[in-house]
Amino acid sequence: MRKQCAILISLIMIMGVVVGCSTKTESFDDENIIFSVVDTQSNKKSETIKITNETGFDLDNLTMKLSYPLNTENNSDNTSEMKTVNSIEEFNIKSGETKELSVPLSFDENLKSVDLDNPHIELKGNVVEGNEKVPFGVVGALSALIEKP
Repeated sequence: MRKQCAILISLIMIMGVVVGCSTKTESFDDENIIFSVVDTQSNKKSETIKITNETGFDLDNLTMKLSYPLNTENNSDNTSEMKTVNSIEEFNIKSGETKELSVPLSFDENLKSVDLDNPHIELKGNVVEGNEKVPFGVVGALSALIEKP
C-alpha cells in the first residue's frame, strides 16, 4: 500500500513538473510595432504612416499623435517646443495586421518656424492579453522608430 501511494505521489509530482515547465508564455514587445513612412506629399499637406503589428497581440483603443518641433532660438539644447498637427483616435490593429494612416498636416504658424524634417509620433493604447487590456505607449522621433533596411 505504501509503495502504491509513493508511486502515485511521484507520478503526480512528475506530471506537475512536466505541465508546469512546458507552457511558454509570449510577452509583448513594443519594438515589434513597425513604423514606416509610405508617402509624404511634396507640399507637406499630408503624411501617410504605415503601422504593422508584429507583436503577436491585438492592439486596441489606439490613439496616434503627430508633432513637429518648432524652430526657435531657445531650442539649441534639444528641448524644443512641439507643435501637434494631428491626432487620430480610437483605432485597432489586430496581430499581423498593417494600417496606413494618412495624417493631414494643418499648420497655423509660418512653416519656417516648424522643423518639417523631424516629425515625432506618440502611439498609445492597450495590448489585449486574453481577457485583460494592458496600457502601453510608444513615443519618439519617427526617424528613430521607422523600420531600418
